[in-house]
Amino acid sequence: MTMDPASIARQFHEDGFAIARDIFSKEDLVRMEQELDRFVRDIGPTLTDGEIYYEDQPSKPVKSIYHLNKHSEFFKNLMTDARLNRIVRAIFPEGDLLQFAVSYFAKQAGSGSVTPAHQDNAFQNLIPPEDLVLTIAIDESMPENGPLTVQKGSHKLGRLPHRPSGVKGFSQMLITPVDTVKYPEVQICMKPGDICMHQTNTIHRSDGNPSKHSRRQIGISYRTTRAKRDEEGWKKYQADLKKLHEQHPTETTAR
Repeated sequence: MTMDPASIARQFHEDGFAIARDIFSKEDLVRMEQELDRFVRDIGPTLTDGEIYYEDQPSKPVKSIYHLNKHSEFFKNLMTDARLNRIVRAIFPEGDLLQFAVSYFAKQAGSGSVTPAHQDNAFQNLIPPEDLVLTIAIDESMPENGPLTVQKGSHKLGRLPHRPSGVKGFSQMLITPVDTVKYPEVQICMKPGDICMHQTNTIHRSDGNPSKHSRRQIGISYRTTRAKRDEEGWKKYQADLKKLHEQHPTETTAR
């Protein structure tokens, strides 16, 4: 395991993201895959719109699942893993730390779709932006299978204007693209067991996955008690979401 929480925290605050290698062992990953398989098979069919999304493909592969921790003790316990919390605590040393939710993002081989450029804070509307998503690589992520792509330093721009995207599971996207010269794109390439943290205001996106290699990841949301909801921004997001629901009635609780 390669982990220096202080160095990771410095990189996170400078770049808006940070990567830590070899956090989880092969045995850890086997257990995660077993739990994911069980969850998709046994719990997935019981979930409602907004909790689970499928790709628009004949075979309907899973695209994303939200709040796994509400339905699984395994994923609930994963949020409090000491290795992860040590890193996040170094990033956010002030305020109480909240483990907020566990998600599953799957870009299946040959069918993973595009995720538009956005900031997570377009959904969360938090001030200060003491909120991040910690992503655990289940499969190797590489240029050909649609890796998470972040814009380095873009978190320093604050929360930017978004509009409805019409994309299931990712209902907001940037209105105006941000300069990729000043804020260069970085593909987050990871091996299984690596983790990445990106700040809630860091712009990120991903391409589709036309390759033969799936790119599955677990995401855990952390924030501090200092982060408070901007009610004005939240109301605007809810109004945008209502319009999207009216245009896409099957997406009754889309994120």
